[in-house]
Amino acid sequence: MAEKRGFEPRYIFLCSIYPGQFPPQRRAYGTSIHSTGKGASRSTLFEIPPVPRGSRPPFATLQVFDSFECIPNLQQMSAQNTRARSDRPVPVEEIVDDLLACWTGNLFNVPRDAKPGLMAIAGTTPTQRELSQLESQQTRLFEYWFHEGERHHRQNEWKEITDSMRLAAEWLGDDYRREWSHLAIARANSPCVFCGKSIPDTALVCSHCGRTVRAIPPELAALQINTPPTA
Repeated sequence: MAEKRGFEPRYIFLCSIYPGQFPPQRRAYGTSIHSTGKGASRSTLFEIPPVPRGSRPPFATLQVFDSFECIPNLQQMSAQNTRARSDRPVPVEEIVDDLLACWTGNLFNVPRDAKPGLMAIAGTTPTQRELSQLESQQTRLFEYWFHEGERHHRQNEWKEITDSMRLAAEWLGDDYRREWSHLAIARANSPCVFCGKSIPDTALVCSHCGRTVRAIPPELAALQINTPPTA
């Protein structure tokens, strides 16, 4: 908490229904206002856990407070030739906008209003209306990612299918499950170098085009040569 009499930091809650892991964001500020001493080294790590579908409660929240950061005081530095620093208040709205930009921004070529299920809420827990908005914006994004996965699958572009596309298919439910959407299967498979279809990493011959994709081990080749013909 802020270490100054009479200072009551404001706060905003972020609410998430996103089933993936947002990358933690560390910022060089905190709730202490001291520029020297114990509170001088300010650092805050912001993180919010994944929310798999069916979890209870079906959301996660992150409480964000007003903060302070130390910045160079150029006026004192030039006058006194020192490394003077001053405390700058960081309003909670600025922090929230920063986190939302990091976690839900930078999405290119996606439909309007399509984004991960993360937003600032009015209270400490989301209302049903806010949960509906979160699900609506996330569904639009995930359906877009799913159809991108389908397109890459039809074109045998297995390397272009991302974990985000598989995450979207899993969250959308059973009607969206596909061969390409199973992460465990995808990690144990790779495209055939000839036809591009997905085959197990241990396969010697492609089950789709019938061509040899890996050298047959000598011990298996010897078994094939020495096997007597069947009647």
